[in-house]
Amino acid sequence: MKIKIKNKIIWFGLLFTVLYAGCVPYAVIKEDYDFAKIRQVGVLDFSSAYESGGYNMGSAVADEFVRQLMRKGMDVVERQRLNAVLREHNLMQRGMVDLNTEARKKIKKILGVDAIITGTVIKCLPDRRDVIYFEDENGEVRNKIFLIDAELGVSVRMIDVDTGLIVWSSSYTSSSLDIEGAINYTVSVLLNSLKGKNFFKKI
Repeated sequence: MKIKIKNKIIWFGLLFTVLYAGCVPYAVIKEDYDFAKIRQVGVLDFSSAYESGGYNMGSAVADEFVRQLMRKGMDVVERQRLNAVLREHNLMQRGMVDLNTEARKKIKKILGVDAIITGTVIKCLPDRRDVIYFEDENGEVRNKIFLIDAELGVSVRMIDVDTGLIVWSSSYTSSSLDIEGAINYTVSVLLNSLKGKNFFKKI
């Protein structure tokens, strides 16, 4: 892509990126909910229309949530086992899950899951190269090749299996040198919004 742009606009864009990357996630947590009662969680694939390297980004984000939850001391049900239970009882159709009362009861009874984590990949831009053309102080056209960071936006929610209520909802968009780094950082920031809620065993 070729863009003719002034130096000031370039620097403004870079400044905006730095400021934007430092924003905190938007999180809503159910008041008076006892997160300490959650002993075991299940993570469903996140819905996503994006792919990177032939890999669905919803699965990639779910995988990262599993890794980071386990690292923080949470007991996480194997995702394939959770999906198998949902399919066996016809609770998953065309990749979509309806967490109705029946589904929640099956998940609780068979797997002992107290809460489900799922969500949506709302933005995904892979890392790439870009050529930007601009005018220098003498009015001559110059160009620079920029490495454009990957960007990832994720919306997540946690559902109490007993009640079906959403007890935590958050969203965040971040950038990194590559898509793997963006996934790791985004999930880390989202989970950090639960600090101090007696949810994690190790922090």
